[in-house]
Amino acid sequence: MDFDKFSKDYNQILDENIKISGESSDYFVQYKIMVINNFFKRKKLNKNIKFLDLGCGIGKIEQNLLSYFPKSEIYGIDPSKESIKIALDSMKETKNISFLTYDGENIPFENNYFDVVLLSCVLHHIDPIKRSSILAETYRILKKGGYLFIFEHNPYNPLTRYVVRSCEFDIGVRLLNKKNCVHLVKKLGFLIIESRYIVFFPLFLNFLRKFEHKLGFCPLGAQYFVVSKK
Repeated sequence: MDFDKFSKDYNQILDENIKISGESSDYFVQYKIMVINNFFKRKKLNKNIKFLDLGCGIGKIEQNLLSYFPKSEIYGIDPSKESIKIALDSMKETKNISFLTYDGENIPFENNYFDVVLLSCVLHHIDPIKRSSILAETYRILKKGGYLFIFEHNPYNPLTRYVVRSCEFDIGVRLLNKKNCVHLVKKLGFLIIESRYIVFFPLFLNFLRKFEHKLGFCPLGAQYFVVSKK
């Protein structure tokens, strides 16, 4: 999918597409960042890190990530030149965030460079044949003991499938379930640390969200995440 043609209207398209949830895209960005931040807290990890957002789009995650990782070096890469232009413009005053385009296959960093790599709803946009090679690249650039965070849409959730079918920039994508995602990652030598389903309740049921941490086993969450370690 050529994201250049969607980059200027990305927020508007995404917000319109997910309005069934009652939330904006910013809610889901914050949700993912909180998952990562809570993981770091539980594991008592150093938050002064090198962080790569692979498939960063227009930089929505980077705009919020510094609040939780203020001393980190944060990088975002994406094949979409127009998206990277928007990201650079929105964060041009921020010194420890960098954005660059790449060819979608070869990550332009040396071996063992990053402490964390994030793929936020990226894998379903990659041809299934090429997913292993992209994940192998993430393994290469991660430091020993570094973490890979993967967030993906859950194909077992009917509302998720509806949203994906309705989204302009999700046309033709192939969702992967959590089991297959875990299998791909393990096959490349990663150690699975945690995997669970997330995002169960729309806005009108937000009073139930305090129970979501107990539902990670239930395959009805709108998304799931997998944390693995090199």
